[in-house]
Amino acid sequence: MPTAKFETPEGDEIEVDPADVVNISTGKEDETTVIELDDGDEITVVATPVEVAAELGLDPLDFIDPDEDDEPAEDYDDEDEDGYADE
Repeated sequence: MPTAKFETPEGDEIEVDPADVVNISTGKEDETTVIELDDGDEITVVATPVEVAAELGLDPLDFIDPDEDDEPAEDYDDEDEDGYADE
């Protein structure tokens, strides 16, 4: 598999081999993602987890925990027909 290039929060560019990725999770800062490699290294990049999985050609269902970012939307209303409160 070809490697994918990502930018770190410090502005450096790094290459990641998809074969080395064991986990993808949301980073501590906004719009960052932590890529965990099979050697135990963790790399933080400026991208969402879904963007990282897509760039690496990986199935997001295999690498992203669906419950990780499961915060309900503030304006979600399960009583409303379309799911969101009318304004």
